[in-house]
This record gives sequence, C-alpha cells and structure tokens, in this order.
Amino acid sequence: MGPSDPCYPLSSVLARLAVVGTLALSAPSIAWAAEDSDDDDAIADTAITVSAPRLEGVPQERATGADTTVTAEEIEDQQIRRLDDALTLVPGLSLNGQRSVGQPQAISIRGLGPRNTRVFIDGIEVSDTSRANAQYLTDDLTMSDVERIEVLRGARPGRFGADNGGGVITITTKRATGPLSGHVDAEYGGYNTSRLSGAIGGQQGPIDLRLSASGTYSDGFSDFNKNRGGREEDPYNAFTIGGRLGLQATDDLRFDLVGRYLQERFEWDYATGDVDGADRQTKRFVRASATLETLDDTLIHTLGISDTLSTRDFDGAGRGNDSYDGGKTRLDYVASWAVMEGVSVEVGGDATNERIDVYAPSGGNALAPRNDEELWKGGGFISLGVTPLQGLDLSASLRADTHESYGSEATYRLGAAYTIEPTGTTLRGSYATAWQTPSLYERYDPCYGNTDLEPESSRSWDIGLDQRLWDERVLGHVTYFESSTQDQLAWRGGPADRPGCYGGGYVNVDEAFAQGVEVGLTARPHPDVDVGLSYTWQNAIDNQTEKRLDNIPVNQGTASVTWRFVREGTANVGLRYRDRTTGFNGKSDAFWTADVRLAYDILETVTLHGRVENLFDADYEEVAAYGTPGRALYAGLTVRF
Repeated sequence: MGPSDPCYPLSSVLARLAVVGTLALSAPSIAWAAEDSDDDDAIADTAITVSAPRLEGVPQERATGADTTVTAEEIEDQQIRRLDDALTLVPGLSLNGQRSVGQPQAISIRGLGPRNTRVFIDGIEVSDTSRANAQYLTDDLTMSDVERIEVLRGARPGRFGADNGGGVITITTKRATGPLSGHVDAEYGGYNTSRLSGAIGGQQGPIDLRLSASGTYSDGFSDFNKNRGGREEDPYNAFTIGGRLGLQATDDLRFDLVGRYLQERFEWDYATGDVDGADRQTKRFVRASATLETLDDTLIHTLGISDTLSTRDFDGAGRGNDSYDGGKTRLDYVASWAVMEGVSVEVGGDATNERIDVYAPSGGNALAPRNDEELWKGGGFISLGVTPLQGLDLSASLRADTHESYGSEATYRLGAAYTIEPTGTTLRGSYATAWQTPSLYERYDPCYGNTDLEPESSRSWDIGLDQRLWDERVLGHVTYFESSTQDQLAWRGGPADRPGCYGGGYVNVDEAFAQGVEVGLTARPHPDVDVGLSYTWQNAIDNQTEKRLDNIPVNQGTASVTWRFVREGTANVGLRYRDRTTGFNGKSDAFWTADVRLAYDILETVTLHGRVENLFDADYEEVAAYGTPGRALYAGLTVRF
C-alpha cells in the first residue's frame, strides 16, 4: 500500500499525532548555527540556515539532503540582475527557456516539472493558483535585495508541505541590522535597457526597518526569432517595492512584517510570427509573524500568516481583456525543540485557502467566461533528528494532509548521513514521498480545465557524497537520484470540445520516471580567486509514451571564476552550457554562452561596474522559434551611504 492509495491507514492517525505534538510543544526551536571560521581562505559552509521558512529545527535533516546556496556575494560578483540567472548556477534545476527581455520562466527540479517545485520568499509560499501547475514563474525580483537563495533538492514533506516532489527554493531578503544606511544602483545597456534600484534601512533600539525599490525598462528584441522573420521589438517594463519591519519586543519575543509588490508588462509573439500580444501582471505578497523563544532558547515557536495575490491581464493577439487572478491565505505554526544534545524535534501545521477568478471571454467558453473558485487544504507534520554516534545523523519526517476535494494523504521522508571527519567525507542518502493535487486552474479553466483529474503521487530517493579538501578550500558534492510519479498531470493536445477553444487539455498520464546525477564544486585555489562549477545529467521520460519530458535537457552545466585582482577591483568570467531540448514548438539545439564582468571601487562608497553578456554573440534558441539576446554591453554605478 503506498501514499497514493486512498485507503492509506496512516492519514487520520498522523493528523491527530501532528495536532497532539503541536500542542505538546506549545511553548518554540533551537537556533543551530555554525561556528565562525578563523580561516579567511576557507569557503563558507554550504549548510543552510533557512528563515523562509526556518530550517534550523532539525539540523540532521539538513545534513542528509542535497542543498545549494547562492549568496549575496555571488549575486554581486556575477552582476546577477534576474532570478533566472541565479538559478542556472544550481545543479539539478532546469528552466523552461529564455525568450525576449523579461519573459518569465518556469522552474523544474530533478525533472519533475514546475508543479513539483515550491518557492518561498521570506516565508511566503508564492505559487500562482491561477496558473497551470500552480507554479511560480521568475520575475523582476530585486536581486540586490536578496541575502541568499537556497535550493533544497528532493521532496521535503515536513514544514514545506506535501507537494514539493522536486524540491524547495527559499529566498531570504536582506534585513536592517545596523545604523541607517542604503545604496542606489543605476545601469544602462543593450536593447536600450535601463535599471534603477535602491534600498534604505537601519536599526534603532528594538526596531529595524528596510525599504527597497527597483525599476526596469527595455526596448527588448523580437520574441519571435529574428532568423525566422521576427522584426518587431517586444518591450518590457517593471516596478517593484518591498519592505521588512521587525520589532524585538523582549529578549525572547520578536514580531516581523514583510511585504513586496511587483508590477510588470511585457509583449510576446506566437511561435509562428510577430503578433501584438501583451501581458500586464501584478504580484502582492505580505506576511506577519511572531517568534517566541522559551526553555532557555531551546524551544522556539513561530506563528505566521501570509497572503498573496497575483493578477494577469492579456491584451492583443486576439486576447482582449482576458484576466486571471489567483490568491491564497496561509496560516502556519512551527515549534522547534532541541530536546538534548544530538536530539531535535520539530512539529507544526498549516492551513491554506486558495482562490482563483478567471474572466476569459476571448480565450474560453463565451457562454460562461467567468470562473470563481476556491478551496481549503491543510496539514500537520512532525520531524525528528537524532545523532546517536559521532558523525552519524538520522532524520525522519511524517506529514498528514487533508484537501476538501481529494481527502487525506500521508507523506514522509527518511534520511541518513555519516561523516568521516579525518578525510572530510560525508556519505548521505534519503527516501521520500510527495502528493500533488491539481491546481484550481487545471480543474476549472473555461477552456482546458478537467474536474476529473486525480492527484499525482511520487516516490524518490537519492544517495550522495560530500567532500572537503585542503582546509575546506575545496568543497565537492555528487548526488545520484531517481523518482517515479504516478498519475502525473500533463497537457495533451486534441480536438476542441468547447466553443471558442483551441483544443487539448489536462489529463493524468500513467507514470513518469526521472533519474540523474548532480555535481557541484567550489574552490579557492588562491585567497583572491574563487571557482564554481555545476553539472547535471538527467533522464526524464513519460513511461506511457516512452518519450522524454519537455524542456528537460540531458546535460547542462555552468562554470564561474572570480578574481579580486586588486583590493578595489573584481573580475568574473562565467560559462553556461545546455543540451538540446524538446518543447511544445519543437526542438532547440545545444548551446554555449560566455559572460565577462568587471567591477571597480573608484571611491570607498562608489563602485563602477560593467559586463558583456553573450560575449561571442552565440546564435541560439532556448525555446524553439523564439529569440534570445545577442552580444550586449551593460555599464552602471552603485553609490552606498
């Protein structure tokens, strides 16, 4: 009997255990922190300290997983301006492909598709319920505002939910920690692209506040590939504001409020030629939370409530005044307890209300163009970490979920890791299950929805090796993974069965299988030189059709070298390779790209920076029939105060 069995006997039992466990620990978690290194040449440990949501409660679970962190320093050194570019550095993660400037990209981890990846920004689960896959697409997130991006590969069915079979991405933005300070960044470059961003913040007594804003405008280039006849520029513009407010009410009690608003507009083409399509969308995220430390700071409670709203309006290309709105409200509670040395427990629960409002008179059934739907779902979990012997970490998580349309289900994860300290070697492995219900869009879209869809269920395992060498100047990671998904949700073409529709819709396929190898390497061969490498081999197929899944390359990788050639100056060279892929429009060939970046502090508070993207002017397509940028030069200035 497996997790997809509707008669699974643990569901109701686990639900009760989670509630009882939560009440038993109602008074929250240990803050596990790595000791500071005295070796300036050592590379920062990649162990994750997540605050969105926090992961410190069960460090043994962290030790048994395959995780990657992109830091604020890497974002600055590589002049990363969009989340897409940061995510290409992560092994095991794939994007569905770049098009014209500002076009959003879907995120997949370990070949399981966007619906199996969950993204949290400052503790807010930001997937869009009005989209297929209930996915989060990349946008103009202010990258200078990001403290770190952490990618947890493989299912994590505890605090993050049951529906992340591929993995979890947590993004933590910067918080004010000192006197009043700030920065302003201005940049201009290829395709008449202008970017302006800034932030200001400070801490005064028990209160800390940080505010940020950014704007982007670009003439862009033809979304339809110019080599196929694309001529019209497809411009892009975006505006983002964000803020974090904290109050340290007492030594043990803290309140936090975080919010972000994004507005963007981009134009697009069909795969057959230039059209005048345009999307206008907004995203609004807000979260309030309270954290209480008890029992000499060994038991930490966090209670939070978040709300999101995403709106999309289509215009042109035959899509006049179509709108898709999706939102969710989520209440969550986590208690983390360091029971004793080597034993930690985390329990909690969450409840979510999801809703959509679709108005599609030109893209759906003209007789019933509006769909307004909502649902409730929730769950509880308990996670246990034990270190019974020096170097041996064991972890287990159990989660029970209930869904108003699909009943109850149980998921779990087991992990183990053993570290051989004299050689700096860690062997680790895990086994996990996941449960993914169809999105409101996939069930109720006027054209393509299917109310008979069933949930996906998946099983996955991985085994890996982490190696530290030369006083941790070299850190290497290798992981092999496999996953199997039953009743996978997928798009299938076919004749239209509703007036005004193009045909096709969402169905459950029999089974999908994915396997792969992830490799990561960071090295500091010299105090002024950092090297980073990532590589992924993956094989993802639909067992029913025996065809490879769309948009999943067999091979992909990145390389980066950063050189601090003088105290005031930094140079970086980056390479990216992606194998050929097959998508909805056909096949895209393999490609290489190279970027060069330079930055120089002309004053202590002023930095001049520039870069050349696609240095060798590679001509390629990431999505068949759609354009990608050629060689482009960018230059800018950062002023700090």
